[in-house]
Order: sequence, then structure tokens, then C-alpha cells
Amino acid sequence: MPRGRSPSPSPDPANPDKKSRVRFIFEPDRTSPNGITYSWLIHETYNGKEKAATATRAFWLPFAYRQSGNHSEGELRDLAQQSIWQMEAQIQHLREEFDLGMARSGSTELVGTSDAGNLPAEAGTALVQPVTVSAPAADLLDEFTDAL
Repeated sequence: MPRGRSPSPSPDPANPDKKSRVRFIFEPDRTSPNGITYSWLIHETYNGKEKAATATRAFWLPFAYRQSGNHSEGELRDLAQQSIWQMEAQIQHLREEFDLGMARSGSTELVGTSDAGNLPAEAGTALVQPVTVSAPAADLLDEFTDAL
């Protein structure tokens, strides 16, 4: 359930450069998918907090900026495109890191990265299609679907 907004703090006349901050506390169980993810990001990677913030911005910043009403349609479209490019770069990183190919158009057959250049160029069809994979009984991404 969404929380109400906290009242904005009044400006401190003694410190005019002090910026208003958003406080975000997230304390998942360490053994949950969220806990494992954030623990790895924070403790096992360089600049993990920024990586988590970058991923969140890629997913949600265009929506937040649209809701603020302070940006033009052109700016919002540019921002949405930048978000898509960030997510596509992460998709490519996952494909390379886990040796995943691309799915052929209209099929669930995986194509190895070495075959990707041999894909037929069919007009009006998407190059990448969702791939059906068998998942464990408890889908690890279910915890995130409430926000989508």
C-alpha cells in the first residue's frame, strides 16, 4: 500500500545550501531474493548502492518525471529512450555474462551469439521474442511484480 507523502521540511535559514533529502530504508530478509540481491550489490560489487539506484531510475524515472508535470513531452520521450538504452545494455550484459543467445523471431529456440549474425531479416518482425523456460515453483522475480 502506498504511503502518504511526508511534509516537506522547512528550509533552514542557517544553512541555505542544505538540500531536502528522500530517506529510503529497505530491510529485506537476507535469505530472500531481494536480500540476496542487495547484499551482493552492496558488499560484493563496486559502488553497489549506485548500481541499485541506476537500475531503479532506468525502470521508473520517466514515469516519475511525467507525474511531476515539470517536463515537456519531448524531454519525457528522450528520457524514456535513454532508459530503454540502459535496460538494453543490461540485457546484453546478461546475455554475454551467462552465455545466452538471442531467440529467433517466432520461435523459442535459442540462437548462440555466433549465429546471431545469420538471422534472417524479415520485414515487420521483431528480432527478439520471449523465450519460454521452465522456472522453479517459486518464481524469484515474483517479489518485484507488485510494483509493475
